[in-house]
Amino acid sequence: MAVFVIGGLVALVIVGFVWFNWRQQVTVPCTIDVERTHEHFHAHVDMEGIFPEAGDAVLVEGAPDSIEYGKQETRTGKATVRRASRLRQWWVRLVGPFEIWELFEVGFE
Repeated sequence: MAVFVIGGLVALVIVGFVWFNWRQQVTVPCTIDVERTHEHFHAHVDMEGIFPEAGDAVLVEGAPDSIEYGKQETRTGKATVRRASRLRQWWVRLVGPFEIWELFEVGFE
């Protein structure tokens, strides 16, 4: 009887691990806007047809490595979005508010 309980728990842990780490991958075209001037210092990515959710990972290909001071550049590229599972989305939404405290520990002294 104990072997079946332990085996069931091991199977449950394995299924939970796979469910937590399972990710779908989608590649979409995107527009990359980078500006480095006295007024603005930013990099924006506009992905076409997709909106990242909590826990998703985004890899942008085609972004400039560096840009000269006083310049603005707009390019097209590809964005690969690795979608988080429902369990991972739930986890990120649960622990996300507590992660903000790490930013405060950096210090503004």
